[in-house]
Amino acid sequence: MGRMAAVTIAWGDYEIYNPGVSGPLNTLSRREARQAFDMLMRARPQRTEMLRCLLAANGLVLTNANTAIQDLDDWFRANVEADPDEPGRLIPGWYSVVNDIALFLGDVMIERCPGLHWEFYTWGSKNAAYQRHVIMGFSRVPNPKYNIDIDAAVAAYGHRIVASRGSVPHHGHVRIRGVEIDIDAVATRPERLEIETDAFRSWLKLAEGRA
Repeated sequence: MGRMAAVTIAWGDYEIYNPGVSGPLNTLSRREARQAFDMLMRARPQRTEMLRCLLAANGLVLTNANTAIQDLDDWFRANVEADPDEPGRLIPGWYSVVNDIALFLGDVMIERCPGLHWEFYTWGSKNAAYQRHVIMGFSRVPNPKYNIDIDAAVAAYGHRIVASRGSVPHHGHVRIRGVEIDIDAVATRPERLEIETDAFRSWLKLAEGRA
């Protein structure tokens, strides 16, 4: 099992998800990436139950009600932890929690909008969603390939949260048109680090509006 966070929450019997592959999905062969997708889809019920048990160990009840989803958001925002060895990243085990939350939120989107579905995205190897598990089937958008990469969204949310607490990657300086720019200073401007407090519900509302 990978390293979990410091003891700030009760982990109970939580088990980290093993995707069965290593490396970014867009770098894998189509066969490997497809197998990872199929395995993840089969694991959805078990991962939701794992998330449910984790939250129960911390006094929360996981349901698809907006109030419970807000509680999940608040819990994640309060507890997600940065990796002390890799500024800007989460402690490895938290990416498993990110995965579980994303699967849960994706399934809620589908439950609320039955026309939506999980899809193994294969359109364009340079697309950020290439070979990833995304939500598709939106009818109120002009692009039929429009998707929501909910896993990437939850991970980015976690990164913004830890960045707002001072855990940011160090990029140094670059010179653009003769002007030296401190990338780290730009990245840590207060307005860039302002954290929304209802991200999960906002994504669900976005999906409902475009389904």
